[in-house]
Amino acid sequence: MKRFWLFIILSFALSSAGVIWFAENQHAQTVEARKRTATERLGKLRAALEGQVNSSLVTVRALRAEIKLSPDISSDRFAALMQELMTTDLPIRHVALAPNLIIQYVHPLEGNKDALGFNYRDSEIQFAGVQKAIENGDVVIDGPVQLVQGGLALIARAPVIIDNNLWGVIAVVIQIDELMENSGVNASNGIYTSALAKVSGSGKRDFEFGDESVWNKDHVTSNVALTSGRWLLATAPMSGSWVSRGPLYWSIVSIGLLLALIMNAFMYYLLHTQVRLRAALKTIDEQANFDSLTQLHNRRSFIKQLNRLTSKDSKYNNFAVLFIDLDHFKEVNDSLGHDFGDELLKVAGSRLKQQLRPEDFIARLGGDEFVVVINRLKSKEVINQLALKLNSALTKPFLLQHSQTQTSCSIGIALYPDDGLNTEQLLKNADLAMYAAKAAGRRTHYFFNDELRQRTEHQNSIHNRMRLGLKNNEFRLVYQPIVNLTSGKIEKCEALLRWTDDNGDTISPAEFIPVAESTGLIHELGQFVLEQACADWSLLHKDSMHIGLSINRSERELNDINAAKQWLECIRQHQLPTEKVTFEITESLLMSNKQRQIHILHYLRSHGVKIAIDDFGTGYSSINYLQRYPVDYLKIDRSFLNNAPENRIQVALTEALLRVARALDIDVIAEGVENKAQWEFLQRQQCDFAQGFYISHGLSLDELITFLKKWQF
Repeated sequence: MKRFWLFIILSFALSSAGVIWFAENQHAQTVEARKRTATERLGKLRAALEGQVNSSLVTVRALRAEIKLSPDISSDRFAALMQELMTTDLPIRHVALAPNLIIQYVHPLEGNKDALGFNYRDSEIQFAGVQKAIENGDVVIDGPVQLVQGGLALIARAPVIIDNNLWGVIAVVIQIDELMENSGVNASNGIYTSALAKVSGSGKRDFEFGDESVWNKDHVTSNVALTSGRWLLATAPMSGSWVSRGPLYWSIVSIGLLLALIMNAFMYYLLHTQVRLRAALKTIDEQANFDSLTQLHNRRSFIKQLNRLTSKDSKYNNFAVLFIDLDHFKEVNDSLGHDFGDELLKVAGSRLKQQLRPEDFIARLGGDEFVVVINRLKSKEVINQLALKLNSALTKPFLLQHSQTQTSCSIGIALYPDDGLNTEQLLKNADLAMYAAKAAGRRTHYFFNDELRQRTEHQNSIHNRMRLGLKNNEFRLVYQPIVNLTSGKIEKCEALLRWTDDNGDTISPAEFIPVAESTGLIHELGQFVLEQACADWSLLHKDSMHIGLSINRSERELNDINAAKQWLECIRQHQLPTEKVTFEITESLLMSNKQRQIHILHYLRSHGVKIAIDDFGTGYSSINYLQRYPVDYLKIDRSFLNNAPENRIQVALTEALLRVARALDIDVIAEGVENKAQWEFLQRQQCDFAQGFYISHGLSLDELITFLKKWQF
């Protein structure tokens, strides 16, 4: 997270720097544009300056030509020429003629009389300039020169040579201030100000004219050809700044910084979202592949691992799958609470993992079921010893939440490739081996073997034959009447499923019902029973036989509320009153205590369906569960009556069950009534209902109709 914030801060700093650079770059471009405009103006001023000087030199050259024609020029003639050549738009202060280098004529004379009679040879500085002009043979501009009359000026000197003899010189004094005024250097347009300077070889400004503050500002310059030496013409904005950082500049900066802030905020959002997404994906991956309670791999991850091991590209030639189920975990969970049970599962998972090698794989499939994959299997004896270690680890006492308990486990083992070539086969066979371990007394392990394989093959055969039998209408219903012992009337009958295959062989429900439950085909069988029973009831109803129906429901069927809704819809479609319907469930469902199944039973009962507990009394502490379930009938298992009333123990147990049922206001149906003695015993005990061969065996619909007519009348 610290790096994340550092990146955002650095990104914002770089973005801000980029914005300021862009604004400064735009500002610099505007400054350059202004400077180009100022440079163009300088060019015009330079041209004006040089034009003024060149115009002044025209006067010099015209005088020299005149003197060459008339060397003995008179003062009048000189005055006339000056009137003609010296116009008011020229910056000429005065013109002097110096025959033999002594000034004899000056125009205008006023203000310049002191110059008359001046001998250039007497002034070292002036004479040097005259000699330069003589040596050059043409006009030479010198200056700035301090005039005798006062002030600085440029002096253009032109030697007059007649017949190779020096006649003298012509000097034209150009007033610098006037020169600048006439050329517009001193003029200001309110934006720019200008200055002129002569610069020495070292770069020092020896003379400055115009606005001297220009040199202290950001200025542009241009070289001007005025005299010998380097002359610079400079201009600068009067404000001192070519372009002020005004509203536009700050608008660019503000908008840029705002966009940078928005961009970085968006980047922060994206990165933060990405971080959260990665965390979410990590959590999802953990949830998808790891059990939230034990932090072990879950079923999904285990299936992926086993698919990888059984793939063609796997480098493992053999391995073992151990299916582990904790013994009596439901009893521990129910007696000590789910929190205690969860802690037990976590510690159990940790203990199992500690017994494994790093290359082995452990997962929790759900509930109290764990699975272990042992890679690089060396021998069955190694697996045998490991199974003993795992069971030993779980038999040590668990001290959890200040309570101590003990457990053990039953382990089923399937070997690859002997016991299966794919995930489904291996897991199924390990599961079968685990149930064989439980049947062998628990706290042990069992290898999948040929006996289990044959049993599996037989179950598969039964399953396939059942599917075909459903398709070919090989299943049918028979009905066993249930008599009210008080009134002697048949109030209901139990629908019993029978199967005769196409070979005429009858398969016992004790054989095919467990297979249907384990394979899931019980849902299709259950739907067939319900629809057929409802259709048969409609025929009974038309024949004025208004009895109720008892229909068996498997625990596997009571896992989906939508299935319960479909059952009610089927009952309504046949116009069968729901109060005429009783769903019989086995006592094992009470012991599972699954909230979903409790909810479904309450839902059915709220719509009028009665609930009966079949084979009651054969389970573990089953009476404790009656208060949690909506129960209307208890069906006493036949094992309580087979030796009654001679067997005193059976009589006592039956009496106890009847007292419990009366206390809970639940009716009792006694199953397995096979003789008159049992019938009379139940009447004496004031049992509510009886069912068994003494009354009738299972009857087809036609046989039931005939039986009911005889019984009732």
